[in-house]
Amino acid sequence: MNRRDFMGTMVVGAAAAQVAHTGVAAADVPATLPRARWLDNGLIDAGGTHETYLFVVRRGGQRLDAREEMEKAQNEETLRKLKSDGVEVYHTHLYKGFGMAAEKPEMEETKRVAAIAHRLGLKVDTYIQWDTLMYETFFAEEPRAQNWIQRDANGQPILLRYGFQQSFRYRPCFANQEYLDYLKKIVKYAVEEVKTDFIHFDNFDLNPEPESCHDHMCVLGFRKFLREKYTPRERRERFGFENVDYVNPPAWNDSNPPGSMKIIFDPVIQEWIDYRCQVMADALRQMSQYAKSLNPNVAIEVNPHGITGGNRAWESAIDHSRILRWTDAFWTETDPVPGYSDGQLLSRIRSYKLARRYHNILMTYIAGDPLAMAESLAFNQTLGFVGSSPLAPVTKRYIDFYRENRELFVGTRDVAAVAVLRSYPSITYDQPRVQLSTILVEQALIQARIPFDLIFDDDLANLAKYKVLVLPETECLSDAQLGSIHKFVAAGGGLVATGAAGLYDQWRRLRTVPGLQGMIDSQVPARAYEERVAAAAAVGNPSRRESEEGRVVYLPTVDFDGPLPKFGSFFQVDARFWRAPQNADEIAESVRWAARDQNPVEVSGPDYLVSNLVEQPGNRRLMLHLVNYNSQKEASLDPIQVTLRMPAGRDVKQCVLYSPDSAGTQELAGTSTERGITFTVPIKTYSIVVFNW
Repeated sequence: MNRRDFMGTMVVGAAAAQVAHTGVAAADVPATLPRARWLDNGLIDAGGTHETYLFVVRRGGQRLDAREEMEKAQNEETLRKLKSDGVEVYHTHLYKGFGMAAEKPEMEETKRVAAIAHRLGLKVDTYIQWDTLMYETFFAEEPRAQNWIQRDANGQPILLRYGFQQSFRYRPCFANQEYLDYLKKIVKYAVEEVKTDFIHFDNFDLNPEPESCHDHMCVLGFRKFLREKYTPRERRERFGFENVDYVNPPAWNDSNPPGSMKIIFDPVIQEWIDYRCQVMADALRQMSQYAKSLNPNVAIEVNPHGITGGNRAWESAIDHSRILRWTDAFWTETDPVPGYSDGQLLSRIRSYKLARRYHNILMTYIAGDPLAMAESLAFNQTLGFVGSSPLAPVTKRYIDFYRENRELFVGTRDVAAVAVLRSYPSITYDQPRVQLSTILVEQALIQARIPFDLIFDDDLANLAKYKVLVLPETECLSDAQLGSIHKFVAAGGGLVATGAAGLYDQWRRLRTVPGLQGMIDSQVPARAYEERVAAAAAVGNPSRRESEEGRVVYLPTVDFDGPLPKFGSFFQVDARFWRAPQNADEIAESVRWAARDQNPVEVSGPDYLVSNLVEQPGNRRLMLHLVNYNSQKEASLDPIQVTLRMPAGRDVKQCVLYSPDSAGTQELAGTSTERGITFTVPIKTYSIVVFNW
């Protein structure tokens, strides 16, 4: 391995980690990569298959006609049919992890099919396995690869977790530059030979503890990471000593299963989580930079999943705020299926908001589901992945609607006066409390139809575009972050904080003086979630106050509605928890008050009606997207009332309704009121109200 390359990677990684924790920019860390400009026009992606025939045979259990089915998925007739159905990007396999020598015949076949797709006017999306070495063939081609695999604390190879019968899939070590250099050969082939337009890196994560890599590269890399990240004085403050040359990754035993650790306060474990996240981000950065050096217009996509309620940093070495700087799109495969049942609204809205924050397109399973496709158009502003040939009639209907009205989606940006902070250290170090409270607060705002953005730690440095910042149990805030929040409120911003917000620093050390003191006078003590009801009663009711030029609301608790479900391993806040909290109305009213009732739009209707407001500044129009999550049970909603507050100096000249549920468009008449201009809007599953000024 080239040690200079490895150490250089870790220097950049340490700087990026510092950005993630403190919001302080680092000169040697570029903000993002150039985007693939063709994606500005949206994405309609569908495919053949991403599995190679070699993998299908080695995996076993295939049908006797597996070869014929794969050939059918890649023939010109299938590509022509997808093209005629409105698909614009064709997804196919390229590399699965057996090694280039073993896979070369099928890679050449992909090259041939890509040429057909390009001739037909389709762009090409190629699948590359990110983190699997099929060692039986790979080691035969590249014997050095026996030193490239992840090994656990006992020196045993770490397997990709993919069923009981795939023990031939070893995980590669992403701190090993030799493996990354090999992966670059695949990327080079994809860009220069296949002439791909889009690279999909699959299985983008690491195994949860105790299956973390303890090989020589990771042990040395972890120590180097700590030396580069902290000065000797800071290491003394962090660990109690300066010399980290003998610090090892954490180890586990039967008495200490990592999945049962509720709160993470050990500084080495905290830093090990950070190191694993940074290794993944650095590897992706390196691969993305290389691909775009060959063709800046190649789109890069990974599948880290979105906001699923899991502790992605601790479990899987995924910190979205680091990796989505290097991508154009990402997949989520474990979000709840959108719908409404027994008073519970499930959605993928959080993941769509995450994608929008980093100018990515979210790809997920929507094919054949009108509600899922409506949700994607409303919050993703495009469709993403629409399935495989043959496409369902409802899928084609939504593709047609999108293509006919594409000008309503291109170049939009979300309009929101409210920002909800998703704090890396707060969620990572206290998942059961902070993730749960964040999910519940987001749910309250979603169902109250209050437009909001998701923001992350480094966004606290510039809050100028928002009227309200929401800190849902955001325990861990650095001095710099607290300074930004105090400055925001002093300048007239609104703050809504709950529970233990600001009681700890970024390393989860309890502050002797609460970080939000001066804005909040009395807080719930830092206790377990189950103990906070009594503690909240002692603090009293929610409080509101004017603080300098701003407004501050403090809510002692975010109350789960009903008995709290039992957490499983790693305290997954899964779909059982995704419901409006008991004090949802109080949360929504607190946000409205803190914003001085200046939210840009008000929408009446039941709690299964959701909205999203976007704008096209250049075209002088606003678009309000309305989605009925109960459309399978309710054929249509009664016409709802929408009140729009136009910015000063602007008047609505025309209001037009678009919907895939009905033919044509409909012009709506508005009525001026004290609060703005009010329109009556019909809706079945999905409607777009376009306001031209």
